[in-house]
Amino acid sequence: MNSTVRVKFDNPPVVEVACSVLFSAVKPLRGIHIGLYAERIRGDFPRIEEVPPLVAMIEPQESGTTGVEIAYAVGPLPPLRRTWLISEDGRNLIQVQEDRFIFNWKKAAADDKYPSYDEVIERFDTQFSRFHAFFADRDIGPLVYRQLELTYVNHIPLGLAEIGVSESRILVDHVRDTARRRFLGEPIGVNWVSIYELSNRQGRLYMTAQSARAPNGRRILSLDMTARGIPADTSKASRRAWFDLAHTWITQGFADVTVDDIQKQVWRRTA
Repeated sequence: MNSTVRVKFDNPPVVEVACSVLFSAVKPLRGIHIGLYAERIRGDFPRIEEVPPLVAMIEPQESGTTGVEIAYAVGPLPPLRRTWLISEDGRNLIQVQEDRFIFNWKKAAADDKYPSYDEVIERFDTQFSRFHAFFADRDIGPLVYRQLELTYVNHIPLGLAEIGVSESRILVDHVRDTARRRFLGEPIGVNWVSIYELSNRQGRLYMTAQSARAPNGRRILSLDMTARGIPADTSKASRRAWFDLAHTWITQGFADVTVDDIQKQVWRRTA
C-alpha cells in the first residue's frame, strides 16, 4: 500500500488535534519566561489556565521495542505547571511547560467542522515560530529537539441510527466472534491499545480505543491516534516532514482499523 497517499473524509469524527514538541534548552524555562511569552501572544490567546505538567514519554530507538522511557525532571526546583493559552473562541490552544510546546485545535461547538490537517499544521508552524523567536529574544538558548508528537482524538457516538453497532464491531481488528455460542454477552465497555512502528524507525503509532461518555452524556468510542518520534535531522524542513509522515500514518491507520461501511456512510470518505 502507498504510504504517502492521504485519506480524507467530509465528516470525520475528529474532536481534537495536538502538535507537540518536546525540547530542552541550555538555560531552564522559568515561570517568568512563560508569563512574558503569554503577554506577547495575548492578542490571539487572551485566556489563561494552569494545569499539572505532562511527564515526558520518550520512544526507544531500538526496533521491536514496545516500552517507553518515562523522563522525570530532577533539579533544585519543582517542575513548572503547564500553562494553557486559549483563543477567545476556545478552538485553538497553546500549552507550554518547561520542556514542551503544544498547539491544539479543539472542537468547541457541536457544529464545528475539523478544518483540515493543512490548516492545523500551518497554525502550529506559525505559533511555534513565534515561540522559537521568543527563546532567541530572551537569550534562553537554542532548543534541543528531543521528540515530536502528533495526536488525533476521535469521538465516535454509539447507539445512533447511523452507527447502530457496538464498540466491538467498529474496529476490524477487534470484532466479536458470533459464529459460536457465547457465555459472555455483548461487552458494556472496551479498552484496547495497539502499537505500530513508523517507517524508517522514525517512531511509533499508538492506537487507544476505549468506551467513554461525551460531555453531553452520550456513549462514545474514544479512538486516540498518537505518533511519537524524532527524525535523524531535526531541521525545520525535516520536522515538518515528520509531522506529514505522522499524519499519513494516523489517517491511513484510522481507515485501516475501522469498518468500511461507517467510513463511507457516516464519515463520508472521499479519498
